[in-house]
Amino acid sequence: MMLAVSADVFMRFVFRSPLLGVWDLTNLAYVAIVWGPMAMAAAKGSHIMLTFLVERLPRSPRLGLALIISLVTSGMLGMVSWRLLVHAMDLGARQTQTAVLKIPYEPLGYFAAFACAIMTLVFLARFPETVGQIRREQ
Repeated sequence: MMLAVSADVFMRFVFRSPLLGVWDLTNLAYVAIVWGPMAMAAAKGSHIMLTFLVERLPRSPRLGLALIISLVTSGMLGMVSWRLLVHAMDLGARQTQTAVLKIPYEPLGYFAAFACAIMTLVFLARFPETVGQIRREQ
């Protein structure tokens, strides 16, 4: 992708003739580059967490905070997933396509909604684990 964009920029400025379709392909590739790995990282539990403040809390408040974070994150990701699904359906109804290559955007919207739904389920699955840890502590 980097070579295609570099070639496009070179052709645009040197020959005043960009490579057709590069802009379309880079936009489409970003969907797969962003949403796919985000869902995989959530499923593996490898998202970056800033815990330097939370680690200083006692165990009970730390678990309570983890409970709140999993619920809020699940709710937000659920709403984003739902809106992505609605947007994908709208893209399909309007038959929205890329400008040059005429690739439909609808499947990419479904992919992003599916990836976001996976992240929602991962964070929802953390909720019972945290509740179990809180109960064991009491």
